[in-house]
Amino acid sequence: MLKLLKSATLLAALLLPAAALAGEEAQPPAKLDEAKLIAVLKSDAPQFEKAEACRLLQRCATKEAVPALAALLADEKLSHMARYALEPLTDPSAAEALRAALGKVKGRLLAGVVTSLGVRRDAKAIDALAKLLTDADTDVAQAAARALGSIGTAEAATALEAAVAKAPAARQVAFCEGLLRAAEALAAAGKKDLALGAYDILRALKPAPQQVRMGALRGVILTRGDEGLPLLLEAVRGNDGILVRAATRAAMELPGPAVVKALADELGKLPAENQILVTFVLGKRADAAAVPALLALAKKGEAAARLAAIRALPEIGSGTAAQGLLELMSDADADVAAAARDALTALESAEVDAALAAMLTGGDAKTRAAAIEMLGQRRVLGAMPALLKAAGDADEAVRIASIKCLGQSAGAAEFPALVGLLCKAKSAPELQAAEAALSAVCQRESLPGGGAVVILKAVYGALPDGPSADVTKKVAELMKGGATSVDASNANFGDPCNGIAKKFRIEFSVNGVPQTKTVNENDTVTLAGRITPPEFVDTMCAAMANAPTPAKLALMRALRSAGGPKALDAIRKATADADDEIKNVALSVLCDWPTPDALPDITKLAKTSKDARVKILSLRGWLRLIPLQEATVEEKLAALKEAMGMAERPEEKRLALAASSAIPAVESLALVVPYLSDKGLKEEAGAAVVAIAEKLVGSRPAEVGNALRKVVEETTNAQTAKRAKTLLRQAGGPPPKKR
Repeated sequence: MLKLLKSATLLAALLLPAAALAGEEAQPPAKLDEAKLIAVLKSDAPQFEKAEACRLLQRCATKEAVPALAALLADEKLSHMARYALEPLTDPSAAEALRAALGKVKGRLLAGVVTSLGVRRDAKAIDALAKLLTDADTDVAQAAARALGSIGTAEAATALEAAVAKAPAARQVAFCEGLLRAAEALAAAGKKDLALGAYDILRALKPAPQQVRMGALRGVILTRGDEGLPLLLEAVRGNDGILVRAATRAAMELPGPAVVKALADELGKLPAENQILVTFVLGKRADAAAVPALLALAKKGEAAARLAAIRALPEIGSGTAAQGLLELMSDADADVAAAARDALTALESAEVDAALAAMLTGGDAKTRAAAIEMLGQRRVLGAMPALLKAAGDADEAVRIASIKCLGQSAGAAEFPALVGLLCKAKSAPELQAAEAALSAVCQRESLPGGGAVVILKAVYGALPDGPSADVTKKVAELMKGGATSVDASNANFGDPCNGIAKKFRIEFSVNGVPQTKTVNENDTVTLAGRITPPEFVDTMCAAMANAPTPAKLALMRALRSAGGPKALDAIRKATADADDEIKNVALSVLCDWPTPDALPDITKLAKTSKDARVKILSLRGWLRLIPLQEATVEEKLAALKEAMGMAERPEEKRLALAASSAIPAVESLALVVPYLSDKGLKEEAGAAVVAIAEKLVGSRPAEVGNALRKVVEETTNAQTAKRAKTLLRQAGGPPPKKR
C-alpha cells in the first residue's frame, strides 16, 4: 500500500504540467521530468499510472526511456501505450527496440509493433516485415503489408509486388493498399518508373476490389501526366463505371490545359452517363476552352446530359457562353430553357449584363420581360437607364416587370423617376407594382435611427420559468444613451441566477411594429429603427398635389411606411380633401399611423367623429399607440381608462386588454381583473394579468398574487395557467382555490 501511495503521489506531481497546459495561460507549463516517469514504468505502479507515464513520455522521451518502454512491448495491457511513446522518438534506439520486439511478441501485439515500424517508416525493418507477409496470423500479415506501404521505398514495393498476386482473398485488400501506398510514395519521390510498375501490377490483378482498380488507374494517370491522357480517355469512353469514376477523378487533379482540351474534344462522342460526369469535371476545372463543347452538348444531346452541360457553364464563368445560353432560353424543352435561364442569371460576366440589356430593345414582349427579371436577380446597377426606359414599354407585362426590377435594385438616384412611374400607371396591377417598389426602395435606403425604437419589456435570467430579473428600465436607459445593440450579460444586468445558463428576452417596437427577440447569455441583440431619407418624403409629398386619385391613394400608403413629421402632415391635409375616396383613405392611414406622433389626431377623431367606421378605426389606433408614447405610467393609464370607457365591441376591448399588458403598474391590474369574469374576454384578460405580473412580481407580490389566483381560477388556457402558477410561487402567499 505504501508503494502504491508513493507512486500515486509521484504521478500526481508529474501530471501537474499537463494540468497547467489545460489551465490558465498565465501559468507556463512546467518541464516534464523524464527520469521520474521512467521510474513509474519500472515500479509496481498500477496500469493506469504507467499508461499515463507513457502518454507523458510521448512528449519528452529521449533514448534514456527506450529500455523501460521496450520492456512493456510484450505487456498485453501496456504495449500500445509504450508504442505511443516510441513512435515519435527520433533516436535510432527506438526503432531498434521495435525491431527487436518482432521476434518476442505474437498476435495482436506483433501486429501493433509492425504498425509502429510503418509509422516510423523504418527502412531497416523491410526484410523482417517482408517475411511476415506470409505469417499464419492474418492480422499480422495485413499489418506488415500496410507498414511496407508506409515505408514506401523501392525495396518495400518489391516485397509487396512479389506477394500481392499470391495473397489469399482475405488479405488481398490490405496487400493492395500497401502497394498503392508504396506507389504513391515512389511517385512523390520522383521514381516514376518504379511507381508505374507497381500500378501496372495492381491494374493487372484479376479479379481486384473496386477501390484497388480505381486507385491504380488514377495513380497511373497522375504519374504519367499528359502521357496518361490516352488511358484516361480510354476509361471515359467505356462502360465500366468504376474506371469512369477513377478517370474523371484523375482529370480533376491533373495539372495543365491538355486534359480539358482532351475531354472537351471527346465530350460529344461519349455515352450520355459518361457525358454527365465529364461535364461536371469541365465545370470544376473552370477553363473557358471547354465552353464550345459544353454549348454544343447543351444544344444537342440526351436531356440529362444537356442539363448537366448547361449547369456547368456558370462554374466556368466565361462570358463566351452568354449568347449560347440566350439561344437556349427559347428551346422547345421547357426544362432546358429554364436551366439556361438559371445559368445565365448565375453567370458572373459583363457580357451577360450587356446581352440582357440589349434584349430590352428587341425581341418579343415575353423575351423582354424575362431579360428584365434576370437583370433584377443579377442586381445590375448599370442597367438602371434601360430599366427606366422599359418601364414605359407598350406592353403592360414588360412595364410591370421593369417596375418590379427597379424595386429590387433602384436607389436614391432613381427614386423620383419611380414616383413618376407610379403617378403615370396605366392599370391597377401596374400601380400596385409601383407602390410596392416605392416601399421596397424606402426600406432599403433607410438609415439607422434609434429614436424609432420603444422598449416594452426586457427580462434576463433562467427563462422561461426560472429565476429572472426585469431589466426593462436598464435597456431603455442604454437605448436613450445612443446604444443600438444590447449585450445579454451579467455585466449589464447582474446575475439573477448564479451558476445557471441564462437567456435574454426583449419585447420592443420599431416604428410602431412590435417585435420579440430571445438570445442566450453573452449574445448581442441589435435594436435599431430605420428612418426614410427626408428627400424621399419630400418627393412623394410634392407628387401628391397633381397625382391622379389612384396614385394619390398609393402615395399615402407609401408615406405611412416612410413615416416622419412631414409625411404625417401630408396625411392630415388629405383628411380634409373634397374627394371622399381620398379623404376616407387618408383617415384610414392616419388611424393606422405606426408612431405616437399621430396620437393627438387619432384621439381627437375617436372622441369627435360621427362616422362609425372612423370612430372604430381611431379608437383602435388610440389603444395601440397609448403604450408606445413617451409619457408617465399615470398618463398612459389615464388615457387607457378613457379609451376603454369608449370601447363597446369585444374587438376593441381585446385591444384595450393587450394595451394594458404593456403598462406595468398595479393600476393596470385593477383595470384588467374585472374582465376575468367576462366569458368572452377572460382569456385575453388572463394573458394580460400574467404579462403585467411578470413585471411586478418582484416589487408588488401581494397585489400580483391576488390577481394571479383569480387567473388560475378562471382560465381554461393551459399555458396561461402554467405561467400564472409559476409566478404565484415567486409571489408567495396562499394557493388559488380549487375549482
